Amino acid sequence: MTRFWHEFKTDVRVQFRNKLYHIGIIIALLLALVLSQLVTMAQLAFAFPAIVVLIIGGTTMLYVAGMVIFEKDEGTIAAAIVTPLKDVEYIAAKTASLVTLATFETFLALAGAVAILAFKEPIIWPNPLWLVIGTASVGIVYTLVGLAMVVRYKSITEFLIPMAVVAVTLQMPFLYFFGLVEHWSLLIIPTSAPTMVIMGAYRDLVMWEQLYALGYTGALLIGLSIWAKAAFHKHIISRMG
Repeated sequence: MTRFWHEFKTDVRVQFRNKLYHIGIIIALLLALVLSQLVTMAQLAFAFPAIVVLIIGGTTMLYVAGMVIFEKDEGTIAAAIVTPLKDVEYIAAKTASLVTLATFETFLALAGAVAILAFKEPIIWPNPLWLVIGTASVGIVYTLVGLAMVVRYKSITEFLIPMAVVAVTLQMPFLYFFGLVEHWSLLIIPTSAPTMVIMGAYRDLVMWEQLYALGYTGALLIGLSIWAKAAFHKHIISRMG
């Protein structure tokens, strides 16, 4: 736990030093402004979950890619391998730090949008527990997928096209939650279940939605964790060992 906590704090410091929190604040405030001009307070229930999976999740994947490739170039991953830090602790710390950033962006964007809309209509606050669980789950999905992919590449330019394909696929559920395409196949995409958890912050989910949102999210997080660990071991540890 001590090794994880040390790595987590190191990641947060690196994110601050590389202005990721500054970028996050700018993105969140821009999202708040755009949302407040395009939707009503009630419509946030549909718009905000889609924004999380479209924008905040996408930036999280880009962040993890940049951090891992930077650490590969600087040799800090190689240095970490010869320390007592375990691969699972490295992945967990990276995921936790980026989920913290994604959650910060989410709540800042939501608070900003609600604050602006409050001048025109009554405030509607979502259930914070469901919002945190959903946002964190979206962040974990994007981080683990991004990490499992980026360890295969030597530069961010090599990774951009594969990342774009995967990111667009992961963002497709916004069509379902916006009500543009109501087809069950969109619910298979990994980000759909966590996004439905966020929906649960705004309205009561029916039984099948609760089972799907929580059950599929839990199964996904376990599966993606195993995949990310295997990819990290194969493409990083095995090649340096």
